[in-house]
Amino acid sequence: MAESLRLSFPGASHVGWGAVGVLGQEAAALGSRALLVTGRRALREAGVTDRLVALLADAGVAAEPFELVPPEPEVGAVDAARRAIQERGCDLVVGAGGGSAMDTAKAAAALAFEDAPTAEFHGGRQITRPGLPHIAVATTSGTGAEVTRNSVLTDPATRLKKSIRGDGVMPTVSITDPELTLSCPPEVTAAAGVDALVQAIESFFSVHAIATTEALSLAAVRLIVEHLPMAFTEGDSREARAAMSEGSYMAGLALGSARLGAVHGLAHPVGLCYGLAHGVVCGVLMLPVLRSNIQAAPEKCEALRAAMGGDPVQLFCAMLDRLDLPRTLGDYPDETWEREIVAYAVGSGSAKANPTPVDEAYVRAVLAEVCRGPA
Repeated sequence: MAESLRLSFPGASHVGWGAVGVLGQEAAALGSRALLVTGRRALREAGVTDRLVALLADAGVAAEPFELVPPEPEVGAVDAARRAIQERGCDLVVGAGGGSAMDTAKAAAALAFEDAPTAEFHGGRQITRPGLPHIAVATTSGTGAEVTRNSVLTDPATRLKKSIRGDGVMPTVSITDPELTLSCPPEVTAAAGVDALVQAIESFFSVHAIATTEALSLAAVRLIVEHLPMAFTEGDSREARAAMSEGSYMAGLALGSARLGAVHGLAHPVGLCYGLAHGVVCGVLMLPVLRSNIQAAPEKCEALRAAMGGDPVQLFCAMLDRLDLPRTLGDYPDETWEREIVAYAVGSGSAKANPTPVDEAYVRAVLAEVCRGPA
């Protein structure tokens, strides 16, 4: 009999069109002054930041904007947010955006009362003090970060991208409103959507998966495969945006408990090596990983085939083509990068959940398939 699995979900979730309308009342139940963590421009330019501030103000919650999150969240941004919490007297954190903003907010809230710098927790130090309550508001359909108990960050000093984990990192409340994704440009919609699809597939194949998480994974696959192309070409489609939001949300719930696989074990260092968006890297790596996982877990193939509507590998290839995303990365990594990618992937927690064992030979074989030039 398989070992039991701990299911990790937010304290409360609001999903669907208009869900952001509850932000004020949820925030007012948790605090009176919120650090509002967002990216540097997109939400402000789309008018979303002002809307969130107004929703909070209407409920009597003051908003302190923190718009310093870079596209790839780093430990330094979390340290800056933690200082802002103390300097501005915040008793609540609201993170709004894609994975970068939400992960920064989640870590800042969880570490609000810790003394050590964020880099130490990124390196493995345990969180010992309770943090602040926090609300995660997703404005893209991809990462599922609004429903996971980890924060993915990069430390420039070590060139490592990995997670800070803990119960305090799990959002107190999550909000997944497709209306907030309408301003996402096609390239963001494509990369984020493929990331969500990869997460749904990987969590389905995870060695930790149980019937509950498999059901979430397969439901997410169905929604994403059917609606991502429309969300890409018709960004104002309410049907497509709503389906993608819910699909991303369910994939996040599944991966938050069952974990991921070899793609995400490789994606972080590969993304740093090639300077590509996370979703783009995941799409490229999914093809060889999917082929090997189907061979390692053939009993799952029929269910995935039914969810995708045909051969999984062929349909995934077709999806990348429809979204104008690449199937290859570039030249094979140099010796230094190869060594870093191999070491990171082999030791990754995500890779340990992969049905095909991830060793050095496996990583090099995957790289050889998706890169130009000799291995």
